[in-house]
Amino acid sequence: MGVYYDIYTEALFNGTWRNIDAHVLRLDGTTRLAPIIWGQSWLWEALQELSDDTYAIEFDKLADGTKAVFGDSKHAKEFRFEAVDFQTAIKDKIKSSPARHGYVNRVCIEIFQIGETDHLEEWITPADYAKLDKEEQREYSYYEWDDRDGWYAIFKRIAGRVDFLVDSFNDSGVPAAMFNDLEETQVKAKDVRLIIVQS
Repeated sequence: MGVYYDIYTEALFNGTWRNIDAHVLRLDGTTRLAPIIWGQSWLWEALQELSDDTYAIEFDKLADGTKAVFGDSKHAKEFRFEAVDFQTAIKDKIKSSPARHGYVNRVCIEIFQIGETDHLEEWITPADYAKLDKEEQREYSYYEWDDRDGWYAIFKRIAGRVDFLVDSFNDSGVPAAMFNDLEETQVKAKDVRLIIVQS
């Protein structure tokens, strides 16, 4: 059956961790908390990339909203909980230079830019480019790019969703009495952790 992963979003606000994920309306009128991303094997590469940044977290240390998804601590023993700091584990990695760079055939670059392919597999390093004769070099151009699949693409998807949740929380989750000092009450990326649940 395989391992299944759910990732939830928590923000440290006013000294307390709070779940800021969206609530989804069910057909019966009740709501459920929706993880920002979930899946099985297609998430594995991204989770491997996060492995150096993850740390175990006990069920009792989760935000109340996240705990509610799993019921009581007895039921929660069926799951494994880990956390990562959003800013350092995700946001900083996608702010850096593009994931890939090298010399790529000019036709392949055009196909990639118009969306006909999601990744450039046939590219060469600067050292290999230097070995080509002048005529062959004309077919290539130096290019920097991010694959549209793999761990980097998943990180970008997660970052976009978390940024939206943080903005939504800052717009409507902050109590009116605290609006006088927004600089101190607004949640920032450094205040967010992701809870990775393995079942």
